Amino acid sequence: MKKYIILYVILAMSIIAGFIMYVLFNALPERQEADLIAINDIVKSAGQNWYEIQKLNSKDFSYRASIIDNNGRLMWAADKGVADNLQGAVRHGYAILDITVDGKIEGKALIETSPGDFYGQIKGQFARLAIILVILLCAISLLFLYGIHTSIIKPFKRLEAFAHKISTGRFDEPLPMDKNNIFGLFTQSFDVMRESLLEARHKQMEAERAKKELIAAISHDIKTPVTSIKLITELMLALDPEPALYEKLKTIETKTDQINRLINDMMHSTLEELGELKVNITSESSEVLRNLFEAADISGYVKMSDIPKCMVDLDNSRMEQVIGNIITNSYKYAGTDIDVVYAIDGQFLRIEVSDYGKGVDPNVLELICTKFYRGENAKESQKDGEGLGLYIAKLLMDKMGGGLEVYNRWDGFSVRLSLRLSK
Repeated sequence: MKKYIILYVILAMSIIAGFIMYVLFNALPERQEADLIAINDIVKSAGQNWYEIQKLNSKDFSYRASIIDNNGRLMWAADKGVADNLQGAVRHGYAILDITVDGKIEGKALIETSPGDFYGQIKGQFARLAIILVILLCAISLLFLYGIHTSIIKPFKRLEAFAHKISTGRFDEPLPMDKNNIFGLFTQSFDVMRESLLEARHKQMEAERAKKELIAAISHDIKTPVTSIKLITELMLALDPEPALYEKLKTIETKTDQINRLINDMMHSTLEELGELKVNITSESSEVLRNLFEAADISGYVKMSDIPKCMVDLDNSRMEQVIGNIITNSYKYAGTDIDVVYAIDGQFLRIEVSDYGKGVDPNVLELICTKFYRGENAKESQKDGEGLGLYIAKLLMDKMGGGLEVYNRWDGFSVRLSLRLSK
């Protein structure tokens, strides 16, 4: 919309209204010149027949007229439609002349010198003019509002919807632009901003991916020297060294195990974010679970119930990670016996892994499977860990088509694993 559009609209409306008034006034009947001879004939005849005024009925006057005396009383009228008093005669533009009888004014002649009600016609024309102007103004106002809606409001609505998309990260949808849009350059700048944000996001994602790939590569490379240190330490321990050296070697072995776990957690987290923490699901006998739990239970705390004979969908190596993470957590934070109970529930094999420690604060129970979260018990115990064990375990169980849930019992803490039965 141009700067002075409202002024232009008002000027156009004024010109149109002036033109209509000009046409209507030209259509008004012209007021005719009065015939003085005919007027004098009426006045003279009234004076001559004042005392026999009804004789005027036989006269054929050019104008309609009425006769009143000095007291305003009607003496004679040409017909019922003619004015019969001074006020009415003045209002309708009558000629008012004195009637003289024997040199004395006896009354007045009220003569209609214009055919019809001239002022009534003007009033009617003005009424029609007012109606036409109101209709015209309404039409122009509607057109003006429609123009504002299509030229201003709709483009701003598009901008509002576009801004909402940008705020939610939807940079791939361009801003629709109309060549007749008066905000063309303005909307174009918004679309340029969208393209810049989209390009910046792509660059950021590429940079983050490169960083994560670097972390994963470095984590993998670090595992090699750490493994070498652990093997050399184990070899030296096997030679039965003196007590002082033995303690130092055990410390080195413990620290290498700790470094190895941290590297595994970091690498797993990074690979998961890169979309590379994959599972290869196969149909396996449920008996493999016994072997996995026994391999993870290096301290001999696990007690297992009978395993129902069935076939389940799982990735053997990933399931080993899941069970290892759960048993390791129980060792660190509970340090009690661990009961493992199996049961078939519908299409799933449920595995309840229960310890008898203090459990988890109910207020944060739902958070312990999130990335990097460590509960207050874990922090207070000063145990090593990065808060990735249960997060990775849950992620792997979901990818295998099952699930992982945690809950407190009155006498401890439980993790429930679900494996889908093979079809």
